[in-house]
Amino acid sequence: MDDHPDYHIRQLDSPDVQLPPELSAVQRLWAHEDPYDIEGTDDVFAEAMRQVVKWHAARCDYYSDWLRRNSFDPDTIRTVEDVERIPFLHANFYKTHTIQSKSPDEYVITLTSSGTSGQKTQMFFDEWSMFASDKSADVQFGWYGRITRTPTNFMMYSYEPAPGVNTGTLRTRQMMRRYAPENGLEYALKFNGSGHDFDLFGSIDALLRFEKEGLPVRILGFPAFLYFTLERMREMGYPPLKLNPESLVMMGGGWKGFVDKQLSPTEFRQYINDRLGLPHTCCHETYGAVEHGVAYTDCDEHHLHMPIYSRVIIRDPVTLEPVKDGEAGFVNVISPMNTGVPVPSLLLGDMGIMHRAGTCGCGNAAPWFQILGRAGTSKNKSCAIAASELLRR
Repeated sequence: MDDHPDYHIRQLDSPDVQLPPELSAVQRLWAHEDPYDIEGTDDVFAEAMRQVVKWHAARCDYYSDWLRRNSFDPDTIRTVEDVERIPFLHANFYKTHTIQSKSPDEYVITLTSSGTSGQKTQMFFDEWSMFASDKSADVQFGWYGRITRTPTNFMMYSYEPAPGVNTGTLRTRQMMRRYAPENGLEYALKFNGSGHDFDLFGSIDALLRFEKEGLPVRILGFPAFLYFTLERMREMGYPPLKLNPESLVMMGGGWKGFVDKQLSPTEFRQYINDRLGLPHTCCHETYGAVEHGVAYTDCDEHHLHMPIYSRVIIRDPVTLEPVKDGEAGFVNVISPMNTGVPVPSLLLGDMGIMHRAGTCGCGNAAPWFQILGRAGTSKNKSCAIAASELLRR
């Protein structure tokens, strides 16, 4: 792991962080072994939400006032159905406001939601919140069998770590390096001393080298950069690569800024099969938001199943009331994960659709959701948009 203070990544076998008694249900939820046992954790989830909402209300005046202005009493959270009534804040709120439930010296890391420019969310994580975020990813990757002991080469289509660069996507990609023993490592977005440049030809050389070595390759990061690398290789006359069949392509961050080039998920998986020789079961995506912290990764049917650490509600774009399964609306994510910043219920700018439990063929019985894309137009820049600007230089 790079020796950089902002990226001290919790090891998989590290002991649990202990919470105070008033957050005992939160502790129990994260101790549950099955990350998709939604029905089996409904009661503890409701209790955890009641505890964390009361925790923040007692420590953050703004959040306490927010609940009061919405006439919401945390003690009315008795069942999992009650959590949809928790007053939500929009993710954009955190781009312009800083609200905290702890003193500054209790935070171990500060992450931002955007790259080189644009409005930035600063999200603060205490020791528990960082541990809980990491574990939400660990157990899901383990459940899907994506943690291996086979030496692996890593091709990172994300920012090379550097002092002062603390985007949430960077840390997420760094964290995913621990899911396989690292043989080799290459970054596509190289630090140049003041910013990052897309190293196209360095990326080509790395992929060719990794193919020749024959070890599994894990390709992580923004899909647009991988696509442009493989397209340039095709234009230069390189034949399709044949990567080790134990390789894994894990993309996240979308194609923001390159709508004209964007492939649908099905088209992208076919493209990976054509250019890297990998079947669709080796090509996956992750979803998340730095303001939320809970990780989501897709199954072999490429569906994002709801883990026990959160509940996902789809809300009508006009009324903001919950809609039925199969109907589109804004994505509302609810979780007791963050004990440092009051984000129990967060409304995202993404549109999505929820599907009922048991309708996915992968064997995971948890409900699943699909992301349709960002709603409307905005000047706010995500990590992917900021990164895409490097391709325009």
